[in-house]
Amino acid sequence: MSKFTVLTISLLATTIGMCAAALPSQAQDGVSSGRACRVTDPTGTPLNARLQPNGKIVNRIRNGRTVYAQSISSDREGKPWVLVASKERGSYKILGYVLREYVSCY
Repeated sequence: MSKFTVLTISLLATTIGMCAAALPSQAQDGVSSGRACRVTDPTGTPLNARLQPNGKIVNRIRNGRTVYAQSISSDREGKPWVLVASKERGSYKILGYVLREYVSCY
């Protein structure tokens, strides 16, 4: 694993930890922690998941994939972003932040 990859993972973990501590379990816009959502990007291309709202791309998520909302934040322009995770073997794996308008939660 390269030093860059380790640094990226470390920064993502730090960002997630700070967000989890600062946000209530019920977030704005009807998104709550652990709520199931589906990626609904109208472009049909994989959705970029980022290290932080409007930040560096760290993952790409295929359209139609089920993800789980962890928290919601806003960028400097006030656009809502959702921190999403996948569920693997009973635990959540953080994928990154995606624009709220590209996920449909239920």
